[in-house]
Amino acid sequence: MRFTWAQRLTIAAAIAVAPMSAAHAWNESGHRIVARIAWDELTRPQQVFASELLVRHPRFAEDFAARMPPDIAARAADDPERQRWVFMHAAIWPDLLKAEGKRLSERIAALPAGAEKTELERRLADVKRYDNATWHYDNKPILIDPYALPPAAPPGAKPIGVQQALPNALRELDDRNLPAERRAVALAWVLHLLGDSHQPLHAVSLFSARHLPQGDLGGNVFFVVKPRPADPTPVRLHAVWDDMLGTDPKLEAATKRQIVAAFPRSRLKQELAEPADPPAVEAMVNLWLDESYRAADTSVYDANLRAALLAPLPAGATSALPVALDRRYLPAALPVARRRAALAGYRLADCIRRAESRSRP
Repeated sequence: MRFTWAQRLTIAAAIAVAPMSAAHAWNESGHRIVARIAWDELTRPQQVFASELLVRHPRFAEDFAARMPPDIAARAADDPERQRWVFMHAAIWPDLLKAEGKRLSERIAALPAGAEKTELERRLADVKRYDNATWHYDNKPILIDPYALPPAAPPGAKPIGVQQALPNALRELDDRNLPAERRAVALAWVLHLLGDSHQPLHAVSLFSARHLPQGDLGGNVFFVVKPRPADPTPVRLHAVWDDMLGTDPKLEAATKRQIVAAFPRSRLKQELAEPADPPAVEAMVNLWLDESYRAADTSVYDANLRAALLAPLPAGATSALPVALDRRYLPAALPVARRRAALAGYRLADCIRRAESRSRP
């Protein structure tokens, strides 16, 4: 497939401005589906434990209650449907922080000095207390050719990624001596980061000496075109996987049922088995990230994508991007994504069970 100069210029511009931390994980539907899988795995006392903790969240009024649909807000605080909504909403809360921070920054930039600007600056500072952009991913390199090498790490401490952030959040959730407000924030991050850790493109960065010498940032600067008759506009490979579980909130319950039917807990016994001597949380999270890395290595970056980056360029071309996805790509990718979501949901439920059992008097 040939692409216009306008398409290639658009991609080049997007690559040039893409931040090194660009990563969005599953979209909102994807994160809510993972949370829904976990919720339905929990006993009623375990659901109540999680719900009562989340209402102690220090930003519950602004980020939860203010966003409730009217039919949910009208229900009693202990209503299971309302509690499930809060639980699923917590799974997208860290991504909402990023959007709220951007919105407030834009409003502040457009205002003159004064009381309104001061108030918005206060609100932005509170959002930034909880927003941690680098926590969502850890990009282990995949080298596609012998000359593809990750760039030397810049001086200074390495930013905290999901490999460190998720174990820390799990420890804080389990610590009954911490204030409930802090454990509520930890639970929201666990809900989100456990999903992130199972999205294959949150564990890797592909390096190509010719086309992606700085890495593709988890597919964020790897542009592809979906098979016809889809829209021919190039999209980020990361976005293709973010949307793999769907984008329509009305279909989330049905999608969750399909995922659980295809990948019941009994089918995933080997991956979900808990050893007699439980490993440290760091080892557990590393295992999940290693699974995501292998899924990316074998399924995300398939033979067609690799061949496109390694093949000689046509006369006059300066880049292999965007790459046209083979018509078999999406049908093959869907069960991989759904399996990862099922594992994330079951593991999330197991983490909440442990936290609830440790919180009993």
